[in-house]
Amino acid sequence: MSYRKLIVVGTVAGFLISCAGESASVGSYIASDDDTAFMVQITSIEEGRVYGTMSYISAEDDGKTEAIRRPMSGTIEGRALNLSVENGSGVSLVTGIVDGDKLQITFFADGSSNQLTFTRSEASKFPELANAMRRRTAEKQQEIETAAARKERMEQRSKIQKSIDQLADGVFAKAQEVQEKSKKIEVVIAAYRVGQERTGKMQNAKRRIDSSSSDGAYRISEIDYQIGSLSSDMEGAHSQVQSYMQSLNRFMADVASQSPQFLAECQADELLNCGRLTASLQSLHARYQQFQSVYQRENVAFGGKRGPA
Repeated sequence: MSYRKLIVVGTVAGFLISCAGESASVGSYIASDDDTAFMVQITSIEEGRVYGTMSYISAEDDGKTEAIRRPMSGTIEGRALNLSVENGSGVSLVTGIVDGDKLQITFFADGSSNQLTFTRSEASKFPELANAMRRRTAEKQQEIETAAARKERMEQRSKIQKSIDQLADGVFAKAQEVQEKSKKIEVVIAAYRVGQERTGKMQNAKRRIDSSSSDGAYRISEIDYQIGSLSSDMEGAHSQVQSYMQSLNRFMADVASQSPQFLAECQADELLNCGRLTASLQSLHARYQQFQSVYQRENVAFGGKRGPA
């Protein structure tokens, strides 16, 4: 039976006590477990009337302790007493028997009953039990707070690790993308050379045409159109390279602002893993340097795309 349960449901209200002799029953009786301590003090028995107090202290779920002291009174009839304990809003009745140094109490409430056995003890023992319970409660509360802090840290660590892994995935994907982009720009550079050769040949051909004839004028117009179309294609390709470089630089700036914080988190918490992020960053920086080299060659190649006029 849980003493704590008796307090929660508010069953403690009164006592019935039976004793062999009135003066022999006067004294303190204590019952306790890890969560609750009760003390019944019978202060006097006069002409069949019993007077005293009931005290208890209990440990609550929130890590605090609750201490209450209530007056009680009742009647003796043989070995049994009928007593009532004030509960703040009224009284409740209980039955009980005194058997030597034992006091058996039965609590009644909500159609059910619960029984406790008290042992005669010095009243000074109750404060000792109360203090011990407060220490245990404080230790329990500390354990609860430590566990809560540990859980919070685990949840926080999980979120940080998820962010680290997401950044690592994004960096790795970008490194692969940059590598592929470098290959495509190599193709663009080669296309510039082909375009320059074609432009030069068409310009040479245009010089040999007699522009004074209608047929010559038409042919020159066709050549100019093809040269313009070729130049437009190369300018479009160059514009795409420029745009990609700007986008890549923004990505690199974002990574540079995020990664130091995550790497510092990993240094501070050995349970965090930045291995993938570190490897992805190394790969990205290597691919970025390669891309910069290709990008510079593309700019040079585009600058010389036009052949002699």
